[in-house]
Amino acid sequence: MQQFILRERVVSDDVLMLSDKGKVFKGGYIAIVEYNTFQNAWQDRKHTKKFRSQERLNSFLKKNYTEEEIENLILY
Repeated sequence: MQQFILRERVVSDDVLMLSDKGKVFKGGYIAIVEYNTFQNAWQDRKHTKKFRSQERLNSFLKKNYTEEEIENLILY
């Protein structure tokens, strides 16, 4: 599994987890995104989104992240 930071924030980071080539996560998922939304000044609310196809992952990333954030993924 490879982990990448999508967006760095003060309280928490958004993380993309990709399965290794030829393998999948339990349930048939190829990727998992853990992202956070603002809850209050001290904490964020954590959400998990799982993907079974590359097309759905790409559409989610394009909708929620800028081109610059996607191009500059940081290996975690």
